[in-house]
Amino acid sequence: MKKLALAALLAISPVTFAEVTLEHVDEEVHLALETIQALKAELNELKAAVAMQSEVQEASMGRIAKAAKKFEKITLGGYGELHYQDTETDGGTNKHQMDAHRYVLFFGYDFTDKVRFRSEFELEHGLTCDNNTDTDTADGSTPSVSTCPGEVELEQMYVEMDHTDKFTTRVGVMLTPVGILNENHEPPTFYGVERNEVEKYLIPTTWWGGGVQAVYKMDNGLTVEAMVGEGLEVNSAGYIRGGRQKSAEALANDWSYTVRATYTGFPGLKASIFYNHQTDATASSGDNLEEMDLYGASAIYQFGDGFEVRALHAQAEFEGVDESGAFFTNGYDEQQGTFLEVSKRFGNLGVFVNSSNVSGEKRSRQYNVMQYGVSWWYPGNSNAVIKANWYDKELDNDSDSSSDTDGIHLGVGYVF
Repeated sequence: MKKLALAALLAISPVTFAEVTLEHVDEEVHLALETIQALKAELNELKAAVAMQSEVQEASMGRIAKAAKKFEKITLGGYGELHYQDTETDGGTNKHQMDAHRYVLFFGYDFTDKVRFRSEFELEHGLTCDNNTDTDTADGSTPSVSTCPGEVELEQMYVEMDHTDKFTTRVGVMLTPVGILNENHEPPTFYGVERNEVEKYLIPTTWWGGGVQAVYKMDNGLTVEAMVGEGLEVNSAGYIRGGRQKSAEALANDWSYTVRATYTGFPGLKASIFYNHQTDATASSGDNLEEMDLYGASAIYQFGDGFEVRALHAQAEFEGVDESGAFFTNGYDEQQGTFLEVSKRFGNLGVFVNSSNVSGEKRSRQYNVMQYGVSWWYPGNSNAVIKANWYDKELDNDSDSSSDTDGIHLGVGYVF
């Protein structure tokens, strides 16, 4: 009996154990499959997140690259100068003055390799305000010109296009192509704290206006420039500098025409001749003055070991309906000036002497200015300079010798 029971148990047990084992395996396999599916889902989500992150990064890098490419096309720069004067006239008038004379910012953008935008924004004399409304004087009163002498000016704003390697045109507000300093007047580029008298009053540096300009460069070192634009609005006393309209609602009844030819084909030499014609010097038909011609020549010659000579002559001639008036009898209808400078550079130090002779200019009639001094450029940086010079102005009219002026000018300037 016991043997039969044992045999029966042995016969039944393998099936039961097999069924139990198979059920367990099936559960484990099912659980493993669910785990695998969950892991696949998580992996797919992770792949999607990585792909999305990659797209975001690519988009972000694209925007950064695009912005960087735009910044590569931007040009930023500027210059500034601080002046100090300690002068005295023979009549006993003293002048002790510190002046943040100019602070200028340049901004440009290259649309393409051939089309560019250029602009220049300037603050003069450190402060500008509305004399009719501002009350920022010590006592709260309305400021006068002497307490609020500055100007904010847009001196350049034009689009330039290269049609060929030799031919370029510009449209907008530009500097008139005349003289030595009108287009290149950053402080480190010239000697003396102040600009020379000829290029202050006969050539009214800085002289700019709205118009169109064309430039053609030849292989022989000759460059020809032509500009048509707004003219001067000279008053009846013939003060040329005061006639600059600066594209501020400028009268454009009569155009100004300027041409200049510059030769640089000889080593160390830059020589120019220029001519400006305006059909009505006052830009108005209701006065005596009519045509004005402003013309001249300039040269810069660098030679030897740091020697440089600069020379400039400019002349302005006016015509009128009736030339018997005081403007013509006083000699204001013919104004001329000559500037001559000799300088020597010793490394970072430069010494110079120059002379400006002006006649017929309204402010002082006829006078001569002598300057001599030094400029010191910071070592390793020719874009920053300290200047000092003696200034001596003498009127040719002995009866007005009380206006003769002399004294010291100090300045610091930079360009970046």
